[in-house]
Amino acid sequence: MPSLSDYRRNVFTRLPAPLDFVVFLLRRLRDDRCLEAAGSLTFTTLLALVPFLTIAIMVVSAFPMFEDFSSEVRRFLIKNLVPDSAGRVITGPMRQFTENTGKLTAVGFITLGVTALAMMATIDRTFNRIWRIQRQRPWMLKTLTYWGVLTLGPLLLGAGLTLTGWISDKAGESALATLLNGSGFILALLGFTLLYRVVPNCPVPQSHATIAALFSTVALTLMKGLFGLYVKKFGTFKLIYGAFASLPIFLLWLYLIWVIVLAGAVLSASLSYWHGEAWRKRAHPGQRLYDAVRLLLRLEDARERGEVLSLGRLRRALALGQDELHELLGMLSERGWVQATRSDGWLLASSLERITLQELYHLLVARPVVAPRSADGLHSLLAERFGLIDQTLDITLAELARLARHQEAERVAHAAALAPLG
Repeated sequence: MPSLSDYRRNVFTRLPAPLDFVVFLLRRLRDDRCLEAAGSLTFTTLLALVPFLTIAIMVVSAFPMFEDFSSEVRRFLIKNLVPDSAGRVITGPMRQFTENTGKLTAVGFITLGVTALAMMATIDRTFNRIWRIQRQRPWMLKTLTYWGVLTLGPLLLGAGLTLTGWISDKAGESALATLLNGSGFILALLGFTLLYRVVPNCPVPQSHATIAALFSTVALTLMKGLFGLYVKKFGTFKLIYGAFASLPIFLLWLYLIWVIVLAGAVLSASLSYWHGEAWRKRAHPGQRLYDAVRLLLRLEDARERGEVLSLGRLRRALALGQDELHELLGMLSERGWVQATRSDGWLLASSLERITLQELYHLLVARPVVAPRSADGLHSLLAERFGLIDQTLDITLAELARLARHQEAERVAHAAALAPLG
């Protein structure tokens, strides 16, 4: 009798592809513990938000052309990112901190920098977990990247706001209103695209980052309107918290923002599964062994043609998700069987005559069972049976490929012989 899990699996298999893909995204959102990560990032953001903005304004204030930047940033953030009810809780502290930036000592500036960098490091770890990245960036490169975001990001935002003001002077108030209404959406879209493209320590296709950024931007816009409506019409925060109502409202809003950001990250990391309906595959060691054999045979064919295969070509040829392919290539690379090139391509680093199916089985499915001298009967029997499996799998991939081609030729010939009878 089929189990409940088998029934549910069959039901999901019969779902239309778009709906089934949404179920896959929700499953990954749960497996990556994104809701818990959003709570952690909310607390980190609460501590680091004002220091982050303070450093940004200090950097930009060094340029005379951006002398009105701090007030413009406050207005821009409140208008485009924060509902009216939550905006009051940060406008006061933000104004106090930004007005006192000139009084900061070197120690104070370093403290603010460390706090802001800690927030960015938390984001980095969360994103790499979503993308299933095991290898982290070097510490120095990571620090330089974060500091570049802290310094170049404010300059780009300042340039955008300055350009907006210049256009308003030339075009008038009606054009300014139209421009400002669209500028928040465009800047959010660009920011999300940059976030999903740069933060993960792996190549992210531009199209995947853009699609995920568009989802997050639209979701953030809708969430802002719905959240503001809820707080205004149905919220009981003021009734319960009184004068302190702005703080829980702001915390809840930060949490919802991070849920949207991480949901977009899951979407960006999962879009590679759309090709070939790779998300329908059930990951298990046997499937991974099959994928590894196909991967090595594909790289052997490319070597015979004098080609180097990119990640994109491998992913499309094998119908694998990008994180699955990265993990598989990493394991094979550690054994010295494949090698990455400087142009982000991959090639075979060993001969298929030297790689056996037994080695792949031990690497990806199960390690060999060795019975010690004091082993009981069960242990000895298992070791004996696994030894028989090892004998069966003791075949090189080159020989396996020849047998597969011969079997395929026989199948085609048999089908051709039966065709006239049909």
